Amino acid sequence: MKMSKMALLLLIALAAFSVVVACSSDEDATSTPETTSIKIGLLSPETGPIAQFAPGFADASAVAMAEINAEHPGYKFELITVDSGCDGTQAATAAQSLVDAGVSAIVGAACSGATLGAIAVTAPAGIPMVSYASTSPAITNADDDGHLFRIVPSDAQQAVALTDVLSDAGVSNPAVLAMTNDYGAGLGDNFAANWSGSLCSQVGYDPTEGSYDASSLAQAVVDGGCDSVVLMSYGTDGAAIVEALIGQGFDGSIFGADGISDSAFQKDFTDVSALDNVVATRSRQGEDSSAKADFESAYAAAGGSDGAIYTHETYDAIKFVAAAIVSSQGGDVLDALNATGQSYVGASGTHTFDSNGDVLGTGYSVCEFAVSGSDVDFGCPKIWTADGGLSAE
Repeated sequence: MKMSKMALLLLIALAAFSVVVACSSDEDATSTPETTSIKIGLLSPETGPIAQFAPGFADASAVAMAEINAEHPGYKFELITVDSGCDGTQAATAAQSLVDAGVSAIVGAACSGATLGAIAVTAPAGIPMVSYASTSPAITNADDDGHLFRIVPSDAQQAVALTDVLSDAGVSNPAVLAMTNDYGAGLGDNFAANWSGSLCSQVGYDPTEGSYDASSLAQAVVDGGCDSVVLMSYGTDGAAIVEALIGQGFDGSIFGADGISDSAFQKDFTDVSALDNVVATRSRQGEDSSAKADFESAYAAAGGSDGAIYTHETYDAIKFVAAAIVSSQGGDVLDALNATGQSYVGASGTHTFDSNGDVLGTGYSVCEFAVSGSDVDFGCPKIWTADGGLSAE
């Protein structure tokens, strides 16, 4: 009788175990893999002197985010956008908020001073940054402990391109008007160092609203008999100076760099006729590729801002960061960025990041504004490359 009871208990236990195993097997067969949530930060100049360019960055970001979430089904990427204000102090505060939010990496900033302000916060926190538009030479040797990358070339190269553009235009006595921030001062000094002729003048100014007098800057150019002006400016201050120059009868050539080389620059003008024939350089996208064509098609389909600057680079920076995070599989993102950044093929070109986090880029587009009535046409008919100089696009 005892043996019968024991046998019965054993049978009941075996049956219960079988049910548990069967249920577990059914659950394993129907369950889906866990999704890893990843936060990426974006420092965007939503306010400040280049706020008019922020919509283009947002449009490119949206395209990139849709793609990385589709391409990596085991991950859910979230983009947290904060306003850098194109200002070092504000960017540092914004970057701290991203660190506190738990981002794995930060894309940005656009303005060089904002990037330098932010990296001072993020590098000690171990969070890498990839800038999509910061071009100051000062970034190359920034104190970033290897955490700062940028997908655009240094202005040490853009300055050389600008000297060739001015020489090709036949000017000989340019005035240089440069902001005294990291971007403007670096580009202005590099231009002056590479210009082979004489400079009519070289003047620095604080671009903070209310801190400069566009009329006085323009009058000094007119009184000095300068045959041209090179602006190392942003949109708001650049437009004010251009309008002041035209208003005071200046009939020389006006040039600028990537701080104004965007179709949205016209939004800063009271009278767009002053913008006619302004020429400006901007970082050039690489040769035609499937990555470039796919982005441009998706960007256009999403209603992306036409003629916007650094959209390819914004898209590439997000995709680059995502690719590195996925490849790290929970490991060191910084190591993964360095590994991923070797011959990385993106919409803006094929990039290899050096030990300073810099890329060589693929040269510069030489763009111009043409005004007819109230219509402004923006196009880039020429290119400049380090090995080929100026040529038609």
